[in-house]
Parts: sequence; structure tokens; C-alpha cells
Amino acid sequence: MRDEDLLDDAEVYALHALDPDERAAVDAARTAAAPEVREDFDGRVAAVHETMAAQAARTAAEPPATVFDRILARIVDDPGVTPIRRRRGPSRRAFTVAAAAAVVAVAVVAGVVLGRTVFPERGGPAPSETEIVLAAPDARTGQARIGDATISFVYSHERNAGVVLMNDVPPPQDGTVYQMWLMDPGGGARSRGTMTQADVRPTTTAAVPGLDGATTFGISIERPGGASTPSEQIVTTIPIAAR
Repeated sequence: MRDEDLLDDAEVYALHALDPDERAAVDAARTAAAPEVREDFDGRVAAVHETMAAQAARTAAEPPATVFDRILARIVDDPGVTPIRRRRGPSRRAFTVAAAAAVVAVAVVAGVVLGRTVFPERGGPAPSETEIVLAAPDARTGQARIGDATISFVYSHERNAGVVLMNDVPPPQDGTVYQMWLMDPGGGARSRGTMTQADVRPTTTAAVPGLDGATTFGISIERPGGASTPSEQIVTTIPIAAR
């Protein structure tokens, strides 16, 4: 196993989403790796454990029994969910990584929203529109993989809004911005804001209001300040399924 593959497996290893043979292979690769690679791997595993422990402590609540079944069914059955394709190409593990990450992400968000709405006596601020969209009963997800970067668009027709989640997307180059668009069936495009270099981090989240019948979410590269229509420099487009 190459060092980069070992590091790629750190998060799914931390989530115990590997079968025994795969986990043994990761353990063996870690043992054989250089000290700096082992340190990087262990740091990534610890970061996942710390994040999940902090989220669990902050949002601990007993959700309705139907929540997990609904989330898992949506991930497995939703035709709008595109499994992540890793550099080694499509595989069963690629689906495992995507599904495990999606279960954790949606479960954490659902826990936050449930903790603030179903159990209001626990206190804390009201859920944001972004959190509500992510935990909406009709929420669906489209995803695009660009090199090592992942762009996901989670949307709810009931909330008439979406949320874009970007992981490992590099900031726009000097003199440019990313611009978000909702594209309509007739070919029109509505701007939903821009992202400067300062806005884009290893993990970036942005609200996308007003779906209003749009059939595609897109991101383009534009000059500072944005444009009235998308340029030909399209970063990605993600279909929005009909209601």
C-alpha cells in the first residue's frame, strides 16, 4: 500500500468502516510506513475521534427510531447520490467510504437539529437554515469529484434551499472568484453569490437559497465581483432532481 493510500484510509479506519481484512492491511501498512507517515496517519485518526467525541457530548439525545433508517435508506437508494471515486478507480471500498462519511455527517447534523428542536429544554441557539436543510426529511444529495476535491450539493424542495459542501477545493487563483449558480430549465442562470480566496478553506460550506424550480447547481470561475451570467470556465455542475 502506498503512503498516500494509507493516509486516504485514515478517516474510514477511524470510523471502523473497513472489514477485518482491510483493517489488517491498513495496520500492516502503518507499521511498515516511515515515522512521519505514521505520525500523519495517527493524527488524522485522532482528529476524527476527537471531533466525533466533541459532537456526541454536545448534541447527545435519543432520536426517534425512524431517523437512522431514513438516513441510511436515502444514502443507499437515492439515485441522486454519486459514490466517491478514489484514485484507484471505482470499488466497493469507494462506496463504503462515501456511505460511512455520509452517515456520520447526516447523523451529526440530525443530532444537532433534534437537540435544538425536539429537545428545546437543552438550550442553545436555534438551528440555522443550513442545518435545517441538511436534516430536512426530503433532503437529497448530488456530488462531484474533481481530482482530490469533493463538491456536494444537498438540497430540500420543502425548504426551497440548498447547501454546498466543498472539501479540499483549492481557493480561486489571484484575480478570480468562484461564483455559485442555480440554472433553470429554460437555460437561464441565477447567481447565488461568490467565494473569494479568503472564503475557501479545506472544508467550506455555503447556503444556496431560492431553488425555485432550478434543475442544476453550478460553480464557475469569474472576475472579482462576479458576473451576470456564467463564463465558460465551469468548475462543476450538479443536477437537481425534480420534486
